[in-house]
Amino acid sequence: MAVYATTEELNAVMHELWTAVANDPAMGPKLLQSKMIAQFHYREPEGRVTVDCSDGTQMKIYLGDCAVKPIVEMFMKSDVAHEFWLGKIGVPVAILTGKIVSKGPVNQALALLPVIKPAFDLYPEIYNKHCSKQVAAK
Repeated sequence: MAVYATTEELNAVMHELWTAVANDPAMGPKLLQSKMIAQFHYREPEGRVTVDCSDGTQMKIYLGDCAVKPIVEMFMKSDVAHEFWLGKIGVPVAILTGKIVSKGPVNQALALLPVIKPAFDLYPEIYNKHCSKQVAAK
């Protein structure tokens, strides 16, 4: 069984998580400096999250289809995203093993992984708040 029961659960978790990242004084400004636009395509359940830092002043988070053209795209099962945010799987290994398929200059996105690492501590509580299935808090 998938860790997210519905697309609504997935969207609620990802929106709150990325909003917390955007508002964090350590993570938000560094991501904005990158001017990265990353789009995450999820399946089982289906979902799409676009994180747009392109204007360098405000991070915009879009759920579902949007007109923003991503620089980097990542395609994965929702369970793989869950494992990532729990710190159980690294993106480079997931790409090498085919759990994540990337499109675009993935090295630019990989360089930002250390910036978002503090969000790993936020994820379990956010997940538990929105999902019927629970995970142990760190």
